[in-house]
Amino acid sequence: MLRSMAIGSGPRRRSGPGRPRARGGDPGTFAAGVGEAVRRARQSHGWTQAELAGRAGLSVNYIARLERGELGPSLFVASQLCGALGIDVGALLGPAGQAPRSARRRVAG
Repeated sequence: MLRSMAIGSGPRRRSGPGRPRARGGDPGTFAAGVGEAVRRARQSHGWTQAELAGRAGLSVNYIARLERGELGPSLFVASQLCGALGIDVGALLGPAGQAPRSARRRVAG
């Protein structure tokens, strides 16, 4: 008897308490750190988000969402951004492959 299987199907990994977390921790924290690194690099050039978007071939909305940490770039997009900014992809990451933490300033009131 033949069993039919959908193409690409196979055993699936299940997440749960026994499964270790991926390196880098929380994806939201990672995206926020990468976004902050993009913002710092863009500002060091004195560019607006529109200028970076044009140079990298991306939309202004995408750059804005990326810098706010709402999404993380694919490797392809990170490469485009880094090419436009003249930095290494590793510059978007902190030590040991983790995104840099953004520093929050306290405002004295």
